[in-house]
Amino acid sequence: MSSTTRPKPTKFTFYTSPQSPFAQRVDMAFKEVGLEFDEVFRVNTSDKPSWFVKEINPEGKIPVISIEGKNIAESLVLIELAHDLKPEEGLLPTNPVKRAQIRFAIEYFGVKFIEAWAPYMGAFVDPSARPKYFDYLEGIYERFNELLLEQAPSGPYFLGSEYSLADIAIAPFISRNIAINKGLLDGYEPEAIKKNPRLQEFLNGITSRPSFKETYVGDEPVIAHVAKILGINKETNA
Repeated sequence: MSSTTRPKPTKFTFYTSPQSPFAQRVDMAFKEVGLEFDEVFRVNTSDKPSWFVKEINPEGKIPVISIEGKNIAESLVLIELAHDLKPEEGLLPTNPVKRAQIRFAIEYFGVKFIEAWAPYMGAFVDPSARPKYFDYLEGIYERFNELLLEQAPSGPYFLGSEYSLADIAIAPFISRNIAINKGLLDGYEPEAIKKNPRLQEFLNGITSRPSFKETYVGDEPVIAHVAKILGINKETNA
């Protein structure tokens, strides 16, 4: 149940924002294990309620889950919580080496892609900055293709045919990157995606998963959101 009023502290509550890829991770994970929240509170990230910062998460970030009277934050912590609550759903394999490889892939993507992306945002407003951004993306996607091939020669998921937390952690970010590139950079798509079938299959697999489609706000809202942040007129930017 979605709500705009303050949830009761005893409820199993998900604090989220539709535009947040971090929150989408968590939404996907709990859908995959079949756990439903008592209440979903959509936080206005530009005007957070004072009680949210004071009582739910002092850092002011979403997502947060309230469970058993405790407030737990950070998306990677929360997707592992989903697995721990319903381990029989298999979002992490039992093999410790496979688990480590999943966590490495998530860490690689987080450090090399999510954290490092901000300095390249100028490419969306300054055409002269685009070659450097394109080179950066090509390197990341090529390396990720290598990580995929280390797991299995074909997909559609990170481990091959087995869906896991790696897919959940990466899908919201990689999908947004592809949408923003196409929408704000005149249809740009990295060559690394075009030439690597394993990477293509992975992208198709994770974005066609029901848990992704049910929680993704959509390409156009994502593009419009980023364009607004950067002060871009989509009609004239190309």
